[in-house]
Amino acid sequence: MSDDVVWQCLISEPEGSIRLPVGQGLNLGEWSKRAAKTYLGVAAPRAELRKLATILAQLATSSELGAPTFAYAYVIDAAKAVMAVYEVHDYDSEGYESVDRLPDLLRDVLPTTPDRRHAVHVDLPTGPGLRVQEIQSVVTGSLFKKKTQLESVTYAVLPPQVDNVLVLRVTWTNLIFSEVLLELSQTLAESLELAQVKEA
Repeated sequence: MSDDVVWQCLISEPEGSIRLPVGQGLNLGEWSKRAAKTYLGVAAPRAELRKLATILAQLATSSELGAPTFAYAYVIDAAKAVMAVYEVHDYDSEGYESVDRLPDLLRDVLPTTPDRRHAVHVDLPTGPGLRVQEIQSVVTGSLFKKKTQLESVTYAVLPPQVDNVLVLRVTWTNLIFSEVLLELSQTLAESLELAQVKEA
């Protein structure tokens, strides 16, 4: 395969997905207000628009810190501003060229301290990989600290076309939606693909 081939990572965008402006240098407060109006419509109640915009700004800020290739908020319940987030990361596979080494990669680049963890090998259309499901307790709030349970599903995949590892992570805190979001995670993982960028 030619070394000068350029590949682009793609993923499906199910209804309810809002792409977060990672790495675009935008004013996230202004962006989140526009995104909330676009999603809910300008006629939506102002309280709902405000709540959705606030959550979107927080998620965009948080995703920016993790420097993913791209990230989305997934709206579960717009009226209550209930969200999940899915992000795709692209890591150099040097030292992690086999599925057996993928747990080490995830430990190195996305460390967690889970209360519960389950890992299995998977075969996705993009390539062989690892699926890790975790539940962990995280402390939230700046003044009144409280523990919240965070659930995540992470897929680390070795595409044969490139010397990289693609990592999809889906996270949420409303565990009542776990069944639906586990299905979404699988659908997203199966939709991951690398498309060759055609020269103009």
